[in-house]
Amino acid sequence: MIAERRIDARSLARDPTGMRPKPILLLLALALAVLSTIALAFLSRPAPRAAAIEVLASTPVPTATATPMLVVDVQGAVMRPGVYRLPAGARVSDAIAAAGGLQPEADPAGLNRAAPLRDGARIYAPARGEIPPVGSLGSDAERLVDVNHATAQDLTALPGIGPATADRIVRSRDKSAFRSVDELQTRGLISARVLADIRELVAVR
Repeated sequence: MIAERRIDARSLARDPTGMRPKPILLLLALALAVLSTIALAFLSRPAPRAAAIEVLASTPVPTATATPMLVVDVQGAVMRPGVYRLPAGARVSDAIAAAGGLQPEADPAGLNRAAPLRDGARIYAPARGEIPPVGSLGSDAERLVDVNHATAQDLTALPGIGPATADRIVRSRDKSAFRSVDELQTRGLISARVLADIRELVAVR
């Protein structure tokens, strides 16, 4: 019995308690300490400030405005006679160009190609030796039309005056001669808009 209780002095020197520490416990303790340090550092970190958002007022995009257009009738010695739409501010030369230019027999001297266009105007390019119709814009015949003496055909050359309106004007003047251009409207023969278009092209004699 005495022999069984004998203590190994060398073993006691290595482990006075008689128990050896387990390495896995040391690792767990170390990991717990590291996690605690990380958690403490994370919780003590100041909350990030919300980034200021700058709201910029939207700049309205300018919308393109439509360019006013003129409708003119180009006839005579041009390559492609017809009705054309041209931007406001265009000249007789622009209308001639839109119609394909002058024909070889055209008389350029009979046209004022710098004259500004009017909506509803008629441009007539005369051939050599030809007399353009009365009221043709940009031509030598762009003279005042006497509403008291003009024929119905002459009146239809004016913008906004068709055959029916021209006949009414002739019948009205046969009953009583016009004393002013304004009577074309006051007698109910044409509208105020048509009168404004032809005022510079007509006269009362």
